[in-house]
Amino acid sequence: MIKIKKKTAIPLPKQIKEEILKDIREKGIKPGEKILSEETLAEKFGVSRMTVREAIIELINENLLFRVSGKGTFLSENLDKGNGHTKTIIIEVPNLRNFFYYQIISGAEKVFSQNNYNFTIFSERDNSIDEKRYFEKILKEKFSGLFLISAHYTHTNLSILKKIQKEVPIVLIDVKIPGFKTDTVVSDDFKGGFMITEHLIELGHKKILHLAGPVDDSSANERKNGYIEALKKYGITRPIIRTTGWDLENGYYEVKKFFLNNKETKAIFACSDEVAIGAYRALKELRLKVPDEIALTGYANLDINRALEISFTTVDQAPEKMGEIAAKLLIDKIEGKRELEKTEEIKVNTKLIIRNSCGIYKNIIGEKHESSYNRW
Repeated sequence: MIKIKKKTAIPLPKQIKEEILKDIREKGIKPGEKILSEETLAEKFGVSRMTVREAIIELINENLLFRVSGKGTFLSENLDKGNGHTKTIIIEVPNLRNFFYYQIISGAEKVFSQNNYNFTIFSERDNSIDEKRYFEKILKEKFSGLFLISAHYTHTNLSILKKIQKEVPIVLIDVKIPGFKTDTVVSDDFKGGFMITEHLIELGHKKILHLAGPVDDSSANERKNGYIEALKKYGITRPIIRTTGWDLENGYYEVKKFFLNNKETKAIFACSDEVAIGAYRALKELRLKVPDEIALTGYANLDINRALEISFTTVDQAPEKMGEIAAKLLIDKIEGKRELEKTEEIKVNTKLIIRNSCGIYKNIIGEKHESSYNRW
């Protein structure tokens, strides 16, 4: 008898569904072949026949099994022959205009393709109402797992997200959600924020403006905390922080306002490369030269950096690696290689990339500034 865990948040029928699919996979049952009877499955899993029936009805409603009156329950053609599950992933992304998200999806796509998974992308355009609408739509879809690149507002839709989690595995990427426990892949943003601030300090800057990103965003907060810690290390007691979003426009307007009244600050640490681009535009309009008069750094090491007249010193978050790791975590859950109730948080290392936007190009990338990631 396989003992089912009854003291867990995962409903018994959902556990039985996963065990039935696992049993199909291990026995190599093919489409059109009969599975074990309800009575046999109930005895095997140590649960009531009614619980088994509820699980089977759900699988029938998902077109994964079908019944023939008087003969039993059979495996549907809609089930993958080799793995025993559907082969579609939903990717939910805050905004497809953000280059960083494209790189995460690129990494995930490699893993999904290698494992013969299809995927559908939903983008809510940085709007919690749109996100809720998509979550409600997702609940009606037939799919295997949710690859969720979350945003600072995702916690507002936590209740419906938990409903999705009862149906399929979820992996969370980039931004953590308070009160939501699932597999999570993030970059080491504290270390990234510390490294880039320390670099500016080592170049002689003491007044460093940090364009800090949204207040309730975990990745932005970690970068800000790294910035503050670096200042403390070097005895700088007055951080200069302005809250922004993640877009070019945010960097433009905040820098335009700030430098109209602050002439002594000579360095900027922007929370993203896109915010840094907006800041650069504002500085040009104010006739402040980068890097001669103002040192400017970004964050994320986006490919767009290569097309700029001034390439930013930045932090590489390894977004493709993040996507690959998250995709593998999700597939392992779907295919029963990892227990559903067990969750893991993986933090991908960040690397300082020094270019020519800070005035002095010196190669200080050493052990304290660079590390590799070999989780998979």
